[in-house]
Amino acid sequence: MANQKYQDLADLLLHNERAKHFYKGLPDATQIALSNNGSSICSMEDLRHFVDTVEQNKH
Repeated sequence: MANQKYQDLADLLLHNERAKHFYKGLPDATQIALSNNGSSICSMEDLRHFVDTVEQNKH
């Protein structure tokens, strides 16, 4: 289940409580950046990768 794939970010957040909790704990700007790339985020791994990328680009 660790590599469970979903259709997009919305589907991931709807069906994966861990992803939803992780997402809700992120800053608003990061959530917006993720939402703008939502069609590319289909797993918890994708979500973490995008968060790392967004955080790196802030610096």
